[in-house]
Amino acid sequence: MADKKTVDSWMEELDPPLRDIAQTLRWLVLQAVPDISESVKWGTPNYAKSGNVCYLAANNGYINLGFFNGAGLKNPDGLIEGTGAKMRHIKVKRLEDIWPDVFASLVQEAVQLNTGK
Repeated sequence: MADKKTVDSWMEELDPPLRDIAQTLRWLVLQAVPDISESVKWGTPNYAKSGNVCYLAANNGYINLGFFNGAGLKNPDGLIEGTGAKMRHIKVKRLEDIWPDVFASLVQEAVQLNTGK
């Protein structure tokens, strides 16, 4: 039986610059919503509370902080990208692109969309 991938093992596979970004985003999500659950689904770290909230995805040169119900989020300064019916994402290419207060607020807002609170 194959070993189940963990978020830590997913992070270890990333090149150091992307790993730093992913680890910072992970920390931010976990701090923004302390009781959010973390798992690997579809090969990427996923975060859930009353349904799927957000995920991290590694791409060529950046990490996506994706939101499953991102179409319902406020979009500060045009930060959120995407045109699908529900999903949206933020491309993070450098640590300096992370706005901790704004990103934390978006994660909390995404949880509110799931819980209705």
